[in-house]
Amino acid sequence: MKKKIIYIMVCMLVFSTTAGVMASPNIVTKSIDKGTGDRDYSHTILGEFGTATWCGYCKYAHAALKNIYAGGWHPFYYISMVTDKNTKAYSRIKNDYNVYGYPTVYFDGGYKVNVGAGSVPAAQAAYNSSIVACGNRGVNDIDLSLDVTWLGPGNPSPENSATDEAIDVCLSWTNAEMNISVTIKNNEGSTYDGHLRVYVNEVESSMGWYDSAGHLYTFPFLDYAFNEDISISAGETWEDATDWDGKDHNDGYGNDFGEITQDNIMVIAAVFDDEWHQGYSYPPNQYPFDAYYVDEAEGCLAGIDTDPKTYDVYFGDSTPPPKVSSNQSDMEYDPGELEFDTTYYWQIVVWDDQGSSTSGSIWSFTTRGNDPPNEPSEPDPEDGETDVYINTDLSWTGGDPDGDDVTYDVYFGKNSPPPKVKSNQSGTSYNPPGVLDFDTTYYWQIVAWDIFNYSSTGSIWSFTTEANTPPNEPSDPDPEDGATDIWIEKNLRWTGGDPNSGDSVTYDVYFGTNSPPPLVDEVTQAVYDIGTMDLETTYYWQIVSEDSGGLTTTGPIWSFTTEEEANEPPTAPYIYGPPSGPPGVELCWAFVSDDPDENQIKYIIEWGDGNSIETDYYPEGIAVEACHTYEEQGEYTIKVKAIDIHGEESDWATLEVTMPKSKPFNFNFNLLEWLFERFPNVFPILRHMLGL
Repeated sequence: MKKKIIYIMVCMLVFSTTAGVMASPNIVTKSIDKGTGDRDYSHTILGEFGTATWCGYCKYAHAALKNIYAGGWHPFYYISMVTDKNTKAYSRIKNDYNVYGYPTVYFDGGYKVNVGAGSVPAAQAAYNSSIVACGNRGVNDIDLSLDVTWLGPGNPSPENSATDEAIDVCLSWTNAEMNISVTIKNNEGSTYDGHLRVYVNEVESSMGWYDSAGHLYTFPFLDYAFNEDISISAGETWEDATDWDGKDHNDGYGNDFGEITQDNIMVIAAVFDDEWHQGYSYPPNQYPFDAYYVDEAEGCLAGIDTDPKTYDVYFGDSTPPPKVSSNQSDMEYDPGELEFDTTYYWQIVVWDDQGSSTSGSIWSFTTRGNDPPNEPSEPDPEDGETDVYINTDLSWTGGDPDGDDVTYDVYFGKNSPPPKVKSNQSGTSYNPPGVLDFDTTYYWQIVAWDIFNYSSTGSIWSFTTEANTPPNEPSDPDPEDGATDIWIEKNLRWTGGDPNSGDSVTYDVYFGTNSPPPLVDEVTQAVYDIGTMDLETTYYWQIVSEDSGGLTTTGPIWSFTTEEEANEPPTAPYIYGPPSGPPGVELCWAFVSDDPDENQIKYIIEWGDGNSIETDYYPEGIAVEACHTYEEQGEYTIKVKAIDIHGEESDWATLEVTMPKSKPFNFNFNLLEWLFERFPNVFPILRHMLGL
């Protein structure tokens, strides 16, 4: 059996300046007796540093604390409570200490409180003085010891003993789990009551928490391992241990600590006496809080160069599982597609760069079973349905009980069993090409497939299409039957169609000057261009409709008489009106066109800003007024054309108009008066308009 190697964190007090330098600037590991030089200290002092990344003066406090710690002048630890990055740090500083402002350092639970920091030397002097005062304070006689064991692989995904896992699952794990044990011995002659806090911190922030000088925070607090009241009888010992996995703890903003590394962890324990004192976060007497002083503190560093580097993965359907991957750096493994309803076992062995390893537990999970897709059901058309449209679509209900993606094979035809016409389609409908035959029975069947090639075959369903009926009788002739004065370029139009939905219809057109008229053409639309007809001539026409089944319906013979003279188009309109005006004000223009045949005419007006209008029909030569409001400044082109009652169109006429920035003259005037003043030569037009 392979020997299991456990990483034990080195617990130490931090007083010697001779130890090696940590990853963070000025942070060193130390291990000495309590007391430095000629000075005696009653206990190890704890500083809780209230700070925020946005705090401009906090950089001085941070630098001062680093210098004091690195100097090894006192038995002393500090913890950076970065309150804007960690909700638990905020709660400690804001709720427990009623902080006045940042930076504030609380020494020994509030025995000494230092607010603000104007420079590094000033802050360092103030903190040294507070630490010495704390060290001279009498404390209860207790012994505190702290041990941390790095456990290696943890937090498996899938979870250990999980069931109903997907067969394409990817294995993953973390390497941020440790066992933290605390022992407290009461050397007093009476019961000791207090509160234990064990802070898990990084040596230097890996979360990107920087002070205002751009330096990563040192000893930033992550979360508690212990935070509870304790009571120890005289001469007795209190002890407890917990497994702490960074993946299970977070900063309160959705970021967990699953990526922390062994060589960047500092665990600090502190025991607070339960005797209450009045503290002030803004000394001497403002921002009060309940102060409970520290009787003892101790810290443990994980050590240097012990961060795991590679992983061996063991995986299989037996236990212990075989090795499937060696020396990989990623904390995940893809085993490929697994078998259904099978229990798999897996284990991770971690190797550091010193050749030491830690074997994780053997975990297991069971994959889900697989059911075939749901049997296709609820056919539309219903099974045995009759009188079905010849252009119908087929649809059904499918799906899968396991939620797998499903595809469908479609079988369709006039025989049973029907042939396959479509494979691997994802939708639950099928549109047969073209139209179906009339009065015919069709058979169809659906086979459903899931992504694992499990299938379910539906029943063979059938339906019968509708019988064929003749086309609709042609109606609504245009020109109307018996109409006169018809334009010689007029097209023939009628209403046709077929009562069978989706059935196609063709039309035989009979047209001529005799009745009955001769056949001239076959068309697929209910319109026919007969070209230019003769003037003052009576024409006869008739439509015969035929559907796809060969059934026909003959319409009546209609007639009409053409106009006496050829129709000429109107002239291009004249546009009379203002060339400019203010935005947001309604302006009016007059439009006039003559028609050689004296037909009534209408106007199509495009305003140049995306809007347009079509007027009613008016006598030719009469000025027609139309008004419009331009909402935006700019240049616009008004376009207008005239169309007579026979559809003859004039050329387009245009007028450029401008909506300037500066306010023009007042446009609240009568358009007709303005026309008369500006264009006296158009008096005949005005005479018509004014009825003179």
